[in-house]
Amino acid sequence: MDWLNKGIAERWRAEGIRYASDINEYVRVGNETGWPENLKPPEEDQRRSIAGDILQMIREANRCGETKKLREEIPPASWPITSEFPDKLQPVKPLAFLQDGSLLVHAGSGSPGGTLYRAHAGDLTEITGANYAGSSRDGAYVALVNEQGIRVVKGMTGDTEGEQVAVFRWKDVQGRLKAALPDLESLADGEHPERHMDEVIPVDGGRRVMLVCGYGIYLLGGGEGEVEVELLHPELADLREYESEDTIVDMAHGDISPDGRWLAYGSQSSEHQLKDLQSGAVYAYEPASSYPHFARFSEDSREVWFNACHFYNGATFKVPLAEAAQKREWGSPEEWLLTNEEMRVYAGVSLQEGYILGDAYGYLRFIDRKGQEIWRYFVGSTISGMTLTVDEKVLAVGTYGGMLHLLDLKCGQKSEYSIGTAAILETDRWMLWQNQEPLSW
Repeated sequence: MDWLNKGIAERWRAEGIRYASDINEYVRVGNETGWPENLKPPEEDQRRSIAGDILQMIREANRCGETKKLREEIPPASWPITSEFPDKLQPVKPLAFLQDGSLLVHAGSGSPGGTLYRAHAGDLTEITGANYAGSSRDGAYVALVNEQGIRVVKGMTGDTEGEQVAVFRWKDVQGRLKAALPDLESLADGEHPERHMDEVIPVDGGRRVMLVCGYGIYLLGGGEGEVEVELLHPELADLREYESEDTIVDMAHGDISPDGRWLAYGSQSSEHQLKDLQSGAVYAYEPASSYPHFARFSEDSREVWFNACHFYNGATFKVPLAEAAQKREWGSPEEWLLTNEEMRVYAGVSLQEGYILGDAYGYLRFIDRKGQEIWRYFVGSTISGMTLTVDEKVLAVGTYGGMLHLLDLKCGQKSEYSIGTAAILETDRWMLWQNQEPLSW
């Protein structure tokens, strides 16, 4: 272990334990006392001064294949190291767990479109032939995106691509859009549409795909050469009324209910939108905060949670889907079923018992169906994406700090280095930084 500086590693461990303990106590006292003005925050984390040495040891340990020992000697922590290398960071987004336990993950954004990886059993390999992906909730159908278009496959594993069930070529998608929206700038005008995807979600046995991107939100159907494209958001009638010149939106987001019946979506300047694919009806809900930012359906398809943000904070409320048609628009705050009044939610997953939401400050919070917080856990940087195994045991979390975290939700243990109240453990971490080989930590 020529790479290990024992003195620096010991300083890292001791300061990590001290800081986590102090922060956890500070938060506990604050929550119990109502955060009085005289509550003194703990001393800042002192590990930033050795971040360069730590990064060098991480690289050398990877080169030597001694990452297990690395994790023991230098327990991972994001903030002390990412804060020293801001030019190397990029968003990392876990996209889907496949049915064999493999994980698809994307790193990067914009030009040249980032990189798609497969993580499995401690290995990380780059996927060729696609630069983005998305899946149905159970991982059975995967949409693979590249410069030619979108291929939807069934039964993809780490070793095989599976059976192709649909193809949507960009030339067909863009041609159909241009014919329908000749005087509006839209996804039809993007030179590289594959680089603009935020969400690509198969539905209806992979025969339709929901696209969420900065050019708007679309529903694709049909097939190769006979593709159908519906602009869901912004609505064409609104664009005509306000004489808009394009479909471009900020903070586009969307989700599909596990039973495939409902779509939830919106953007910064919209209301929360809920579409019933059976009836075609669209319902609108005013945000509980300033700007719609996130939507997620429950695991049983009985409700949807909407979040709207204001700077780094926000508010989340839920809509029972059985009541949606009875209240086409909810107008007053008294009618909102608020589940959280603090978080700006960037990503989330639903479980049988509730939701895990990730926020702008780098916290995960497990909130039950009644809106009660069960636990919280700090990963160290703004959350960029999240996905969960079907058995709800492993949670994959990505951050804008260039990190991929794999968390064991069922272990019932808490590390002395962790910040938060959750009895969960991080089992693996990857640093996916710009212009460097992926590093295991």
